[in-house]
Amino acid sequence: MTDATIQRKDEVLAAAQMLFAERGYQGTSVRDIADSLKIKGGSLYAHIESKEDLLWNILIAAADRFFGAIGPIVESDLVPIEKLKRAIAAHVEVITGSAASAGIYTTEWRHLSEPRRSDFAARRDEYERTFRSLVHDCIREGSFADVDEKFATLLILSSINWIYQWYRPDGPMTPDEIARKLTEMFFKGLRRAGA
Repeated sequence: MTDATIQRKDEVLAAAQMLFAERGYQGTSVRDIADSLKIKGGSLYAHIESKEDLLWNILIAAADRFFGAIGPIVESDLVPIEKLKRAIAAHVEVITGSAASAGIYTTEWRHLSEPRRSDFAARRDEYERTFRSLVHDCIREGSFADVDEKFATLLILSSINWIYQWYRPDGPMTPDEIARKLTEMFFKGLRRAGA
């Protein structure tokens, strides 16, 4: 594959990601993607197999970024509470690094056909289990109360995953500040001291 071919494929993926994030997968046609690149719809197929392949590639790249970000943290020798803090910060960093792909990862995977849909759901489940294991370890070693670890994990991930909806790079908070505030609220709750 030539450098020009690789570059064009990257441009197609970037255009698809932008449009899927703005309009949704179903609201975006192959012609829309081609038009955004100022090429003919038919010539787009020289670079892709199908619109679903674009979605799949975007989703897998996003999943790889999430796993890549928390993998070294999970494997580290840090105490459980520090692992969870850093995993939350890493997850926030991935989302704020590309809110468009994070939004697609969060919502558009449902449009995959089988067996891709099940394969992707299994990857998401594996990622959730990794976070749940961190929560479990925090409970076991006494950093957290004996809470419902599945519900606590869903609360954490659900809260973080929707950052893509409101985060702006030029906004009032940096990704580090967002992660710190979320972690404080998750770990300390919203109760006033002594309440």
